[in-house]
Amino acid sequence: MERMTASEQIFRTLRGKILSTVLQPGQMLNVQTLADELGVSRSPVRDALLKLREERLVEILPQSGTRVAPIDMEQVQVERFLRTSLETNAAVRFCRKRTERDLSDMALAIDGQRNAWQREDMQMFLSYDDAFHAVVFQSQGLGRLWDLIQDQSGNYHRIRLLSFSVPDVCPSIMEKHQVMIQAFRDRDEAAVTELEKTHLGRLDAEAGEIERQHPGYFRNHT
Repeated sequence: MERMTASEQIFRTLRGKILSTVLQPGQMLNVQTLADELGVSRSPVRDALLKLREERLVEILPQSGTRVAPIDMEQVQVERFLRTSLETNAAVRFCRKRTERDLSDMALAIDGQRNAWQREDMQMFLSYDDAFHAVVFQSQGLGRLWDLIQDQSGNYHRIRLLSFSVPDVCPSIMEKHQVMIQAFRDRDEAAVTELEKTHLGRLDAEAGEIERQHPGYFRNHT
């Protein structure tokens, strides 16, 4: 296994903190402070921030410095389009070829979600949510597509995490996952296609409440 460079390690560390909102939208990031905290020189920190800018997770402001980028709803739509396009097609393929082991793995992911929800651990809830959907790709040899979705969905990831604070969202997600398992078990491709589209599109109904709860987290388009 190849060792990661210092820049790659810093990138992953900062990206994880941004996606988990430990580093919140609008928060300033000082290169020297980060270098001191991480025990590295300024150069790999700058390289990591440039890569984060490419993913639209930070903004480098002239004469001001670098800050965590606000969540851009236009970018959320782009990232969700990518995921919906890939996952809807992968789900039809999965529907035809799934095994009982695959469905069991999905059920275990729902159990993990339920435990995380009871502990009010929304980070873990999101991890199990991803684990549920990852089965669709990984079981069909499409793991690289899942990795692509993860790498290109920073804004979408953050709003998904924030959405769990909306009342009844987590129980609704788990219930929808149970319905999806049954559709996969029945090999009902039409139902699977519709469930994927409505499930991945649920944020349209929740976005207003999420923005009301976290007004400083979002970019204003004028």
